[in-house]
Amino acid sequence: MLVNEALGALKAKFKPKNESEILPLSDTLGKTLANDVMAVKDLPCFDNSALDGFAVKFDEKNKPYKIIASAFAGDKEQLIIGKNECIKIMTGAKMPKGADTVMRFEDCIVESEFVKAPEKLKKGDAYRFKGEEAKIGEILLKSGEILNTRSVMMLAAQGISFIDVKKQPSIAVYSSGNEIIEPWQRASEDEIYNANAFGITALLSSIGQKSSYLGIIKDELSAVKQAFLNATNYDIIICSGGASAGEADFMKIAMSELGYSEIFSHLDIRPGRPCKAYEKGGKLVFVLPGNPMAAYLCLMMLVLPLLKNECFVTQKAINGENLKVKSGRANVVFGNVVDGKFIATNGGKYGSGMINHILKSDFVLITSPDQSEISQNSEISLIKLP
Repeated sequence: MLVNEALGALKAKFKPKNESEILPLSDTLGKTLANDVMAVKDLPCFDNSALDGFAVKFDEKNKPYKIIASAFAGDKEQLIIGKNECIKIMTGAKMPKGADTVMRFEDCIVESEFVKAPEKLKKGDAYRFKGEEAKIGEILLKSGEILNTRSVMMLAAQGISFIDVKKQPSIAVYSSGNEIIEPWQRASEDEIYNANAFGITALLSSIGQKSSYLGIIKDELSAVKQAFLNATNYDIIICSGGASAGEADFMKIAMSELGYSEIFSHLDIRPGRPCKAYEKGGKLVFVLPGNPMAAYLCLMMLVLPLLKNECFVTQKAINGENLKVKSGRANVVFGNVVDGKFIATNGGKYGSGMINHILKSDFVLITSPDQSEISQNSEISLIKLP
């Protein structure tokens, strides 16, 4: 099954929670708004200066202004200027009555208590009006929007410290294999450190999705079944390892005995062909390949877009060299963009167990199944690795 077909099948089966929860603003990055957010405070909340300078009335600029006072950010007093008077004003300070323009310090000529206007002064320069950014009652953010760094800043500017967001699906993460041990343990020559689980949880975190790592499953049918029974309260279970068919592959048997239906048995992509997915009552199980590169890629291409629309940053580039690939499947080529040209890492040669190959790459090119070659100087579309 092609990746796009697999993703469509997953979206048809997955039933996300239709619930919300109120979280502190500091925990909402990447979360989805449950309701529209209205402005409760004008931004700015009073007329103020956009820079350090002198607040003046523009029509009186042909004569020197007399400096009569200073205004600082946080001052509550409403100052007033008279004819050809000005006030030394700091960024964010309240504009005095009678002033309609701010002259930058560095543009002015100051002589004793008088200041001359610069020739290029324009009426309204550096004057920030109350409510010019947002007015009370306006919709600032709409329900369904994903909170990013900018929207979090806007919510804080409105004095909103808790916000109603949609509940995320709960995700459990396992690794599988008798040869796998944890990074904090000491590995023998015959043992492999558990890289996959930490790559998976990090990828999920990159879109603001929390997950729970539940440990390593041994290659025994009873152990596999018990691990999945222990995670039945989760909406999604992700396990890396056990995807390839073989005598010690208990995943398919366990899924069948636990009442899960297979959504797809493989993907027509390299790396990542052995990837499988199962469903039961709207809950999903992903059995990812054990090879780190393949596990990373399958999670990136299937789980991330299932959880968050538009989770990828794409970029156009020119292919820097002729690349040969096998047709009949999608092929993933890792590489970097140098001076607008895509250069494949190690000429596009890799094994699906390589992590260093991913580490050295910032982008991936995903070919279509009918392609056997990507010509040099052709325009291509890339996905930036998280």
